[in-house]
Amino acid sequence: MDLVFDDGTFPPAEIVDEWLGLLRRRHREDPGCTVAVHCVAGLGRAPVLVAIALIELGQRYEDAVELIRQKRRGAINAKQLAYLEKYRPKSRLRLKNGHKTGACCVQ
Repeated sequence: MDLVFDDGTFPPAEIVDEWLGLLRRRHREDPGCTVAVHCVAGLGRAPVLVAIALIELGQRYEDAVELIRQKRRGAINAKQLAYLEKYRPKSRLRLKNGHKTGACCVQ
């Protein structure tokens, strides 16, 4: 699936909706599945989408960014960081009973 948005920016709301919808569908189809995320350099767009997923799963944005940067030095620029700081989870990656949809691993 291609979720296209400009390099160095943050995703528009429509892309975030598609991204979270994809994650929900994949989890519903196969709870133990792996979702690979990539962009050209792996420093901006893909890390921001991963950070959004982690935030939706309950992580603070600071912790999500730190985890991603441990795996990918230089990830997430200042504009993207400001976006993540203001991002508010919609709880779209949680089940109705309040439990998270599953564990997440960033490699």
